[in-house]
Amino acid sequence: MESNAVWTLLMMLLLSIWPASTVQEPELISPEPETKVEQPPQVYECACAGTCGNKKHCHGLSCFAAAVLEQDRVVQKLGCLRDAEQSGMICRTSPSDLLVVRCCVGHLCNQNLTVVLEDDGETSFRPWMLVVLVAGPCLLLCGVAITVLVLHKAVGKNRAWGGVASGQDVERAAVTEGLVASNMGDGTLEDLMDHSCTSGSGSGLPFLVQRTVARQITLMECIGKGRYGEVRRGVWQCTNVAVKIFSSRDEKSWCRETEIYNTVLLQHENILAFIASDMTSRNSSTQLWLITQYHESGSLYDWLQHRSLETPACLRFVLSTATGLVHLHSEVLGTRGKPAIAHRDLKSKNILVRSNGTCCIADLGLAVMHTQEGDRLDVAMNPRVGTVRYMAPEGSRRKLATGLL
Repeated sequence: MESNAVWTLLMMLLLSIWPASTVQEPELISPEPETKVEQPPQVYECACAGTCGNKKHCHGLSCFAAAVLEQDRVVQKLGCLRDAEQSGMICRTSPSDLLVVRCCVGHLCNQNLTVVLEDDGETSFRPWMLVVLVAGPCLLLCGVAITVLVLHKAVGKNRAWGGVASGQDVERAAVTEGLVASNMGDGTLEDLMDHSCTSGSGSGLPFLVQRTVARQITLMECIGKGRYGEVRRGVWQCTNVAVKIFSSRDEKSWCRETEIYNTVLLQHENILAFIASDMTSRNSSTQLWLITQYHESGSLYDWLQHRSLETPACLRFVLSTATGLVHLHSEVLGTRGKPAIAHRDLKSKNILVRSNGTCCIADLGLAVMHTQEGDRLDVAMNPRVGTVRYMAPEGSRRKLATGLL
């Protein structure tokens, strides 16, 4: 035991005396890194349309399908991407309403791939929108303008008829001016005649002081002539009228007939309806117009030249003429009464035949008026007299018997 202990102690002493450099530790050898072999990139066959010319297939790293908006229509395009950088850029394109791209990897993976454009909520501009934007407001403005014109025309017509109530004041102004025209407004002559007979104004047709009625009349053919001038058919507001044209030397006859026709309460179905009187210039000469209602059958004289009358028709002519004379001769008393009127030139040429088989009396240029109040006789300063063979004895002798009125 003691020998073993000594031996062990001796070995420990030797080891401590032995230099450390002589002791070599074994080296650790690290394993060499393995070398990786790069594989070639995988190439796929892709369907091709619109990007490869006439080819139907192409080869690349990936395939794509795209929807492109070209000239207002969507075009589907198929193809392949051969570059990795290009593939990454194109495949990351954000979808919009003009272009959408979808990429895939695989053999003919894009052949059945459908791409739809994104709807971003904004409406793209179309040419038809320009037409709507321009034509829409124009049509709306036209509709509003037409509506305003129709309403204005209707309101104007109502005002025209409403103005009849102040007929007395208008009549006074008309007599002062000497030129009186009928306020027809936009109504026809038939409407005005019907209205005037029921208005209660008592003065026949309503009046307006205006000197433009002659400009509104288109003269047509001549329908009669006399010592005063001629009568022509005219068209006024789509209605036939008779225009009695006086020369300037017969101004007194024109003024007198205008004054008689403007007499209060003269309106009667058997007295020729008066419309207006005006002064105009034609062919460098002054013309005085008297516009009245037009009767196509003409005068009783012309009617009897080509027709024979049976007893009932003859009685209607006589009765209507006598009724008109009674209305002329009758005096209506009142604040705005009607004086008694004597025609003084009654003959077949001054009696017109109406379409209903009755007659009306015309041509009041030589008439005189008489009122019982103050026993006043109104005789025009007109040297002309009536037709001799139809004239009363005192008229032929140019001595008017006032007591016979």
